[in-house]
Amino acid sequence: MDMKKIGTFLAELRKNNNLTQDELGEKIGVTNKTVSRWENGNYLPPVEMLQSLSKLYDVSINEILNGERISESEYKNISEKNIKSALNKSNTVIKKHRKIMNWIIAIVVAIIYVMTSLISQKWEYTWIIWVVYCVYRIAETIILHFLNVQINSK
Repeated sequence: MDMKKIGTFLAELRKNNNLTQDELGEKIGVTNKTVSRWENGNYLPPVEMLQSLSKLYDVSINEILNGERISESEYKNISEKNIKSALNKSNTVIKKHRKIMNWIIAIVVAIIYVMTSLISQKWEYTWIIWVVYCVYRIAETIILHFLNVQINSK
């Protein structure tokens, strides 16, 4: 999805309907700054706003996501492309959040273990497991990063 193209299309639709950014914002319940961010291609409207814009401008959500009107013959192909793009983007976000959660869990457990050991004054060898685990996760992250960089550069 080309965010700049989508933004230009949204601005064009708004102007064709003789609306200012303020007026559009009032109609759909957002600020004029939010409308401006969409039209500049900085942000994509959330799904519920895409639905509101679709109804207001009498265009399909696929046309908004494509950044232009779609003919009947192209509709199926472009719909498939938009769905694939949205799924790829959501998978990337899910993977990123999963990694962050793994780190948070590891760090919280390590902190709890260290605090318990400090309070009880009983140090056991299991803390080494946490150190090894954290080193493993760091190495894994670095390796995956470099693999992704090499794959994306090809």
